[in-house]
Amino acid sequence: MLDLAAFERLFREHHSHCLAFAVHYTGDPWEAEEVVQLVFSQLWEKREQIRISGSERSYLFTSIRNMAISQWRKQQVRTEKETSFGRMQEDSVQLSVQARELEGRLEQALGKLPERCREVFVLSRKEQLKYAEIATVMNISVKTVENQMGKALKILHEELRDYLHLFF
Repeated sequence: MLDLAAFERLFREHHSHCLAFAVHYTGDPWEAEEVVQLVFSQLWEKREQIRISGSERSYLFTSIRNMAISQWRKQQVRTEKETSFGRMQEDSVQLSVQARELEGRLEQALGKLPERCREVFVLSRKEQLKYAEIATVMNISVKTVENQMGKALKILHEELRDYLHLFF
């Protein structure tokens, strides 16, 4: 068991050596200080369970090495997540821009359709009507609706060919 006086002695005697050792592992004096502080904090928090049977310095150096490796791993995971999140945001923005571009191109392409084709397409795709309902609304046969839709899709495919490869 480690009492306050023993802890203070341990800290005074080994802190500077521990710090130098931690810099060796972290490569950064600020990170090294954090690692050493974490090790001494854990040592104090677990003072009732910890029994140092060998060299105090060896125990502290092993703890510092393990803590430095643990901190490095946590940082790697954090960096990976931040990088991944950044890429997701960039992809989302790019897709949003492309979708707006495609929407504008679709409106232009719809303007190039013959009136009856455009009307059939709009009723089918935007108003979600079935071919039979479109035939009734437009007072034409279902077969004519099918033909007009086929014609509209063919023209739109040609007009939007350059943009379709971005999404499919």
